[in-house]
Amino acid sequence: MPFLVERRLKVRMLDLCSISGYLSTNMKIKFPISYLETCREVKTDKKVVSLTFDDGPCIQTPAILDVLKKHNVHAAFFVIGRNIPGNEEILARTAHEGHLVGNHTFVHTPWFHFYSPSKMILDLKKNAETISSVTGQQVQWFRPPYGVGNPMLAKAVGMTGYKVMGWSLRSYDTYLNNSEKVVERVKRLLKPGVVILLHDRCPNTPGVVDEIIQYAGAKGYEFLRPDILFRSF
Repeated sequence: MPFLVERRLKVRMLDLCSISGYLSTNMKIKFPISYLETCREVKTDKKVVSLTFDDGPCIQTPAILDVLKKHNVHAAFFVIGRNIPGNEEILARTAHEGHLVGNHTFVHTPWFHFYSPSKMILDLKKNAETISSVTGQQVQWFRPPYGVGNPMLAKAVGMTGYKVMGWSLRSYDTYLNNSEKVVERVKRLLKPGVVILLHDRCPNTPGVVDEIIQYAGAKGYEFLRPDILFRSF
């Protein structure tokens, strides 16, 4: 069956304070979940899943790459442009070892969603050029900051031609701050076709990834790079 493409106009309360620290603790802003056609998972009975990582490259990324290499697993890394200077070797290694490198904006600020489409495009272009200058590869996939979309972003993405990738299994690794709880959550929600969201910047991510891969492998799951997952089902 074809992969699931999400196109929803529901509204949720997004507490920007809890994810960014930039806004006052009592300030909540309503954002639509998605105005974008977003690849989130595939519908299949086959035991295939994907790993994705946001917010790198950073100090934890090499250890994550070591774990993935040990298990011969390929994943997707959605990188922030301002994190690339000083981490070029890490990003180059990520691409060289066969992982998908995607655009997660250059600035990754909660204010990104208030930009005009033209300003969004400039940010995305700057990040894509920064990534390509290191990897030598064209960037084709985009993940919005915090997974949030709006009409301005939909217009910008439409003009740039990016494919948009979301997720269907959120590990809550940035909230739980507890490896055991993160792993247990992923184990509990694991099912065929899911795309798992993790973050490079969490100190415990390398160990968490190792446990997830070992558990899923013991249950008969195969890890596919997410773009390959979407093309295959």
